[in-house]
Amino acid sequence: MFGFDTWPWQHWAAVAPNAKAIDSEMPLTWGELTALVAGQQARQGEAPIVVLDSTLAPQDLVIGLLSAWQAGKKTLVLNQALSDEVQATVLSQLGVYQFLPDRSCEPRVNVLPTMSHWQPDQPLTLTLTSGSTGSPKVIAHAAHQHLASAAGLTQMLPFLGLADKTTPLENRVDRWLLSLPLFHISGLAIVWRWLYKGAQLAIYPCRGESMASALTHVSHASLVPTQLYRVLPALRKFPDTSTLSHVLLGGAAISSALTEQAEQQGISCWCGYGMTETASTVTLKRADGRDDVGTTLPYRDLMVADDGEVIHRGETLALGVWQAGALHPIDASTGLASRDLASWCTDVQPPTLRIIGRKDNQFICGGENVQPEVIEAHLQQCAEIRQAMVVPVDDREFGARPLAIIQSRCHLNAQQLADYCRRLPAYQRPVAFLPWPPLSPEAGIKPSRAQLTQWAQRQAID
Repeated sequence: MFGFDTWPWQHWAAVAPNAKAIDSEMPLTWGELTALVAGQQARQGEAPIVVLDSTLAPQDLVIGLLSAWQAGKKTLVLNQALSDEVQATVLSQLGVYQFLPDRSCEPRVNVLPTMSHWQPDQPLTLTLTSGSTGSPKVIAHAAHQHLASAAGLTQMLPFLGLADKTTPLENRVDRWLLSLPLFHISGLAIVWRWLYKGAQLAIYPCRGESMASALTHVSHASLVPTQLYRVLPALRKFPDTSTLSHVLLGGAAISSALTEQAEQQGISCWCGYGMTETASTVTLKRADGRDDVGTTLPYRDLMVADDGEVIHRGETLALGVWQAGALHPIDASTGLASRDLASWCTDVQPPTLRIIGRKDNQFICGGENVQPEVIEAHLQQCAEIRQAMVVPVDDREFGARPLAIIQSRCHLNAQQLADYCRRLPAYQRPVAFLPWPPLSPEAGIKPSRAQLTQWAQRQAID
């Protein structure tokens, strides 16, 4: 299965036991990592699902995941920033589970660690969707889908590891920063790219001001545009020591000004499109200022239905939804209707995908369908705007009107922004512009459209 007949960490420990696997303040070789994972299996109980606390130290969290998988358990990393109510709803769907670390006060009986045979097609990871349109769903993937995702992406985005060595003299091994949370599919995707390639997983503090320092240790990172904006000036101070060469951007529209600035500093910027259900990235391209999201990667099968909805199939598509303690499979032949609206850009070959927006985000203004992402894309073309989100606010005459929430590099008054939007049809012009509110760093990779809509409604009432 993608070159493995055993667990990937065991494979690399057999190939190169003394090669570095984890680059951190407490680095580990593949041999040391495999020994730690085996030792932690003794901490696994009999429950078939292990729920890991997202606040665990990242290195402990990674080792906990690997040890649970090796013991034949399914895992869910639970985002502790979720409300108690949402957490309770999620846990009620799992069936029998145990926590890591153990929350029970009962003494655990020591048992001999057991190792599960490599079964790459069995459910392995449980990952929550963003829940932007309701309660999050629990999506089940097997190792096969994660490896297919990693294999396809690294065919386009260079990421070198032990898998690429052809002679003993070659010592180039890339390091991908674990910059995204492991309760999100994009964070898990970093882990599986590392495992697939036999590269290095870099684990350094990367919250806030620590991010720039962490990026000087790595070759690859997954960031949102705002993070890249913030770190580029700091990285400019380390032209000789910074090794960052590739950034995979996601979570928001990407301005050409940002990527051009990064490219001038020797950083290749990539962007694409994906979902939790597709084990992360489905399409990819070098960021070039165009509003498409690239071509379909290997092992993915994507089509656009007659009504514009994106349908996913292929080897990265999830096994199904985990509900009431059981797997509810996705029909691989029918595929997954994503609720994303898109079209093909046929002016280039091969054709690339342009995301129009979410069906769920549409609202009606005076009888016209408004797709917020269309207005956001227009605003994002303004060089001074870092991030924009358009949400509906109630209006007595029109039913709803678009309101824009703006994060900019410098102060932009409402008149400047209104003038910039005059090229839009009248029903698409924002009725007001609000500055971007402070968001909790634990809020997630993508800003919650639902939360920002509620916040904007309150501002409009006030």
